Amino acid sequence: MTLDNLKKRVSSATDKVINLTLESSQEISVAINEYKQAVEVLKTFGLTVGKIHVAASPLPEISTTIKGSFHDLDEKRLCELLDANKEQKLLAAILSALLTVTKLQEVVDLAGLRNITIQITLGIPPRILVDIE
Repeated sequence: MTLDNLKKRVSSATDKVINLTLESSQEISVAINEYKQAVEVLKTFGLTVGKIHVAASPLPEISTTIKGSFHDLDEKRLCELLDANKEQKLLAAILSALLTVTKLQEVVDLAGLRNITIQITLGIPPRILVDIE
């Protein structure tokens, strides 16, 4: 491999990383707006933002937690909100995860568990985890 070929490959790889970073940043910006809307809906269940973690890299991501009482979740309201907000991908995914957790009560005794923490990662790919304690 010649020096010119190496320079071309490095330049091409650099361009790809820059393009990927720009695309990722744009997707994160959209996700942040969706997150803001989702938080407003989740507040109606008494849930609040816990902490936020930002990772700046070629594939940036923002991780956050939302906390509250597990017993404040109402399955019927979750279903209604999910039906009304299907076009909002992030909110729909969060509501779906919470709905799954509420339905888990039908199979597993969760009576001693009180607190719920939703861990949301806005990145590529996005991720939602729900912990009940």
